[in-house]
Amino acid sequence: LNEVELGELLLSLNYLPSAGRLNVDIIRAKQLLQTDMCQGSDPFVKVQLVTGLKLMKTKKTSCMRGTIDPCYNESFNFRVPQEELCEVSLVFTVYGHNVKSSNDFVGRIVIGQFSTGPQETTHWRRLLGSQRTPVEQWHSLRSRAECDRVSPASLEVT
Repeated sequence: LNEVELGELLLSLNYLPSAGRLNVDIIRAKQLLQTDMCQGSDPFVKVQLVTGLKLMKTKKTSCMRGTIDPCYNESFNFRVPQEELCEVSLVFTVYGHNVKSSNDFVGRIVIGQFSTGPQETTHWRRLLGSQRTPVEQWHSLRSRAECDRVSPASLEVT
């Protein structure tokens, strides 16, 4: 277990083999670690597609003002041919928007070939086993150091 609870992220994944499309819904987060004490957090989520060890695409949600329990309900899709699905990792990173400096890292998970843990592996297996059906699951965020240690995909993103 994490010593510091960084928060949780609710995600839905869905693969459409005929279209070669991986759909990612970032639904909401809860109890995010507050990065900016004076004004609450302004969190957003970055989702990055890594194939093998190559960063292919980066997308991000809008920024939610002054909340540690943001509702995003934002959908993203990535072109992933069926034969590449086994090499894919999705890196989800929550940041606190910071006007004055670089954005504050809150937490991260990786789902896919280089998953960061059993929860993430389970979600990916469920996706692979139920194509065309959205699979929803909560995930506990992890620290950057932990992700970098267990997932080579984490090292490929910024």
